[in-house]
Amino acid sequence: MTQAINRPSTGAHGDPARVESGHSAPGADAGAGDDQASKLRELVRALDPAREPPRPKPAQADARPRASRAAARERAAPVIAIASGKGGVGKTTTSVNLAIALSSLGDKVTLMDADLGLANADVLCGMMPTRRLEKVVSSGSTATLDQIAVDAPGGFKLVPGSVGVSRMADLPRQERDSLVSRLIELERESDLVMIDTSAGIMPGVTSFMNAADLGLIVVTPEPTSIADAYALIKCVVGTSAREGKPRARLALVVNQASAREAVEVHDRVARVCQRFLSYELPMIGNIRRDKRVMTAVRRRQPFMIWAPRTAAGRDMTALSKRIHSWVQEQSVSASQ
Repeated sequence: MTQAINRPSTGAHGDPARVESGHSAPGADAGAGDDQASKLRELVRALDPAREPPRPKPAQADARPRASRAAARERAAPVIAIASGKGGVGKTTTSVNLAIALSSLGDKVTLMDADLGLANADVLCGMMPTRRLEKVVSSGSTATLDQIAVDAPGGFKLVPGSVGVSRMADLPRQERDSLVSRLIELERESDLVMIDTSAGIMPGVTSFMNAADLGLIVVTPEPTSIADAYALIKCVVGTSAREGKPRARLALVVNQASAREAVEVHDRVARVCQRFLSYELPMIGNIRRDKRVMTAVRRRQPFMIWAPRTAAGRDMTALSKRIHSWVQEQSVSASQ
């Protein structure tokens, strides 16, 4: 029998509300961020209609800011960025296996390993690429992102990131912005571009998250992971506000958790996001604990290839179907 999980009170150890110590909660949030709430409800409906609670239909069919809609039309393919507040939560494992699961649904997927300086998506795939991301950003280089992309196991394209290159780990803003703008080089050959970012709240992470059409935040039930996930969300939302950009679309992926634990984690993070940021954060999936995932990592094989019918494999398939539906929705919107 599954043991009930006790919900910690606000401010308990590991609760993201600790990040906001010294602030009192607003008296009411119902009127705040109506436009953002409509936009996120639209996202949740596209990813998994069963998760959307009954709500009155918004007066506007598309509540996204005009600038956001214009940017979406300019994309050759939608972009998803995957991030986490701390390392060790399975962010890259999620990115690689999600790319494989989406490829199995017929999507042409390109995954860029943008964990600048400490990339390891190629390690999880058992690959040893000879050209990496620093080749593209090096001064005087004419190489493009699609030129260094390699065929990865499972049917997707991988743009290998840099390893042990200190300059890449701390790219100046101009070079980061240039790298973001060059995503079009991957979009032309893909139905979907995925970006595996670094862990943490560095400027490179927030740049990719705000540039993406959808940002996935990977979190586990560990208190430190929950607190750091909220810190990342706060930084991403704050960066978009300071730079005058539309708020990023973010959604939670709870890793190494049962369905009940995932709901508990999402509730804790979402409550604090709503309370302090007036931000409605959906959860689009969870991946159960599965010891075969770690076995696959040690074998340098993605678990969606080595053991796709495990509990984690079935959860990843379900998540990929929600993302696939969202990709199809974006394609229809872009053609109109």
